[in-house]
This record gives sequence, C-alpha cells and structure tokens, in this order.
Amino acid sequence: MIRIVSAAILALTLTGCVSSKVHQELQTKYDELLADNESLRASNEECSSDLTEAQAMLERCVEARDALVQDTLAQFQLVNQLRQSYDDLNKNYEFLLENNNTMLARNARENRELLDRMEELQDQLEGKEDSLRREQNRLSDLSVMLESRERRVNELEGVIARQDSVVRFVQERVSDALLGFTDKGLSVEMKNGQVYVSLENRLLFASGSWTVQQEGRNALNELAQVLAENEDIKIMVEGHTDDDAYRGSGQVSDNWDLSVMRATSVVKILQENTGVAPERITAAGRGEYMPVADNETAEGKAKNRRIEVILTPDLGELVDIIGTLR
Repeated sequence: MIRIVSAAILALTLTGCVSSKVHQELQTKYDELLADNESLRASNEECSSDLTEAQAMLERCVEARDALVQDTLAQFQLVNQLRQSYDDLNKNYEFLLENNNTMLARNARENRELLDRMEELQDQLEGKEDSLRREQNRLSDLSVMLESRERRVNELEGVIARQDSVVRFVQERVSDALLGFTDKGLSVEMKNGQVYVSLENRLLFASGSWTVQQEGRNALNELAQVLAENEDIKIMVEGHTDDDAYRGSGQVSDNWDLSVMRATSVVKILQENTGVAPERITAAGRGEYMPVADNETAEGKAKNRRIEVILTPDLGELVDIIGTLR
C-alpha cells in the first residue's frame, strides 16, 4: 500500500494535474502509512523479543535440569557411601555387642541418625524430580502458548490491513461520488479508522428546518449509492447545531430535538431507493454540544451547523482475535 501511495504521489507530481491540496492529502496518507508500518514493525520486534526471552528461559531451565541430574547422581553416590558406612557400623555393632553394652546403644543411635538422613536425602531427591517434571511441563505449555499468540498476532495484522484497505477504498469512492459538492460545505476525511462525511446545513436545510433541500438530496443520493455497494460498513448519522437557541414551536423544542430530527431526515433519504439496510444505520442528535469551531463568529456557527455521516467497518473479526490474545 505504501508503494502504491508513493507511486501515486510521484505520478501526480510529475503530471502536474493535481492541486496542492490533493498532493498534500496524498503525502499525509503516505506519512500515516509509514507510521502504521513502523508501529507494526515495532510490534513484531516486541513479539520476537518475547520469543527470544522465552527461549533463553528454556535454556536456563535445561541447564537447571542438568544441574539437578548431576546433583541426583552425587546424592546417589552419597547414599551408597552411607550404606557402606551402615554396613561397617553393623560389623562394629556385632563386635561391640560382645564387649560393651554402652557402645552398642551408642552405635544404635548413630545408625538411626544415618537412616533418617538417608530417608531425608531420598525425600529431597524425589522432590527435585517432581520440581523438574513440573518445570518441563510449564515450559512445554509456554512454548505452545507463544506459538498460538504469534499466529493470532499475524491474523490480527492481516485483519487490520484489510480493514484499513476497506476504509480507504470507501473514502476514495465517497470522495469521488461527492466531488461536485466539496465547494458547497461538504468534506470527506478519515479519522481513527473511520470515514467522516461532513455536510454543512447550508447544503441540506433551511434555517430552523429539518426538511432536506433538493441539492442536499442530490448529495445524499450519491452517498447512498456508495454505501449500498459496501454492505459491511456501519453508518452513524449525527446531527449538530450551533449554540443559538431554537426559536420554533411544535414538536421540536430545542437544539437537541432539532439535531435529532435532521439526522432522522438524512437517514430516511439514505434508505430511499438505495437498498441500504436500516439495521446498518443509526441516527443520533448531538445538539450544540460537539462544536468543531468557535460559536462566537458567524463562520464558526456555520461550521457547527452540520450533519456528520460516520462510516465504520465491521470490527467483529478484529474484536474476536483481540479477545483470544488476553
């Protein structure tokens, strides 16, 4: 994708058939792609670092196992030595039994202590063997987990790339379809993986009205055609106003009501004769509470009186993969 955008920037620069604004937008897209690429590369390097660390841990555990095996051999040698000592003591016991009952009792105590020591050493050896088996099982589970996580990360990168491609395709299609309205209060941009189509009220509504004017209908019909072609895109229609108090009467009492009515009017037009499924669309009214400009000037108020159509790709697959990584 980065190579394609770079080639597009170069081709447009060489032909000289594009405005500086479009050139800047392409450059910005290119820079964003570079940043995304670097982020993904950093994530991959972090995963590689985690894998290296796990492998180092495995090597340390293998060394520890080998040390335990050596220690076990040494302990067995000690046991054999103790057994030899025990045999020697038994011989001494028989000798001392014939000569001195006091020496016999003392040797018996020493033998008991040696036997206890042997049993203690045996218990220690068994404990070390159990610990070694548990560590081997843990390392095996860790290796399987790392392999699974790596597969999921690769899947996640693929899904993100596909989602990004879909969003950019939709942005390009929408921009092309609405090109004739860009100088009439309409703009298209991509933010946070979503496409924002902003239509100022001067294109859509008369003051205080929620009935869409003919030119606004034309723009919305062009947009609806693109949305009908991309069935995996979710659509949020948000109505916004400036902070001037609503002066009308009837079923609409304030800016919040007005923004909802305007959003609903746009939703209905998007559904007319386009095949856009109603379950894909959500209408919302934001009133005056999410301005994009200063309401102290007439120009700022005009920017705040708008409809925003927010296009979001289906994130179900992405959410499922992220859930498996927790």
